[in-house]
Amino acid sequence: MEMLRPYDGIIILKIATDLDTENVVSLQPRLEALVDEHAENIILDFSSVTFIDSTGIGAIVFLFKRLTSQRRRLSLLKVSGQPYKLMTMLRVENAIPFIENITECENNRSA
Repeated sequence: MEMLRPYDGIIILKIATDLDTENVVSLQPRLEALVDEHAENIILDFSSVTFIDSTGIGAIVFLFKRLTSQRRRLSLLKVSGQPYKLMTMLRVENAIPFIENITECENNRSA
């Protein structure tokens, strides 16, 4: 999981693997540590994710709830393919914004 800081107040996490049961088990503690150790809003970069299952959805929702309880934001960058189909079917985008570029996140912050 690569971490970038393109702007003040934003961390981008590039997820380099599918979000299935096996991978979420190792990813979840790192996400929790990130929330505890940093105060920025988080963007999860889905550009390399081709598959997500219910465990992956659960990890995203858990992260979203932790961040919103601290008045922070979560956005999902470049969601496509099967992850997009599943998350839109579950209406995840109604709570967590899907963005195509980082500028969209910056525009949402100033609104």
